[in-house]
Amino acid sequence: MLCVQILKDDRMKEIKVKEKNIIKSLTKLSTNSENISELYIWEYENIIIKCYGCYDGEHGFENKHELPPNGVSNFLEEDSSEKLLFGDLFILRFKDDKIINTSISDYGEFYNLIFNDFDDCISDEEECLSEEDEEYDDDHSETDEDFEIISDNSVDNDLDNDNNNY
Repeated sequence: MLCVQILKDDRMKEIKVKEKNIIKSLTKLSTNSENISELYIWEYENIIIKCYGCYDGEHGFENKHELPPNGVSNFLEEDSSEKLLFGDLFILRFKDDKIINTSISDYGEFYNLIFNDFDDCISDEEECLSEEDEEYDDDHSETDEDFEIISDNSVDNDLDNDNNNY
């Protein structure tokens, strides 16, 4: 079956993987020095999308790809879009517990739709916060009458000559 390999420099390529013993197949295809594990799962339009890769590694081996948000993991606590991952990542899709072909285009479509939905959530939240800010500004607008000038002595802030011997 066809799946997407995301290299650590964020380049992607389509590769073939055997349906039996997926982890072993991916480990052979990977440049990772660690064993591959299932990292995150997303469900989209009755299809399960799984990301395999390494969650631990050495400096300089970080994967630059930002995964879509809200991935579910059995053992990672960080959100999928925030977790630093290492080496190659693999994206596979499943329907009815069977692997289906995953092209770069398939993953790109899912990625864009998920990020657009995520951006919409952020926009709604920002809009709500913006409305609250406007209400606050209306209630707390400051005028010159709100302040009293206690002293208007002009102070000369020029520096004096430096007479120190160095």
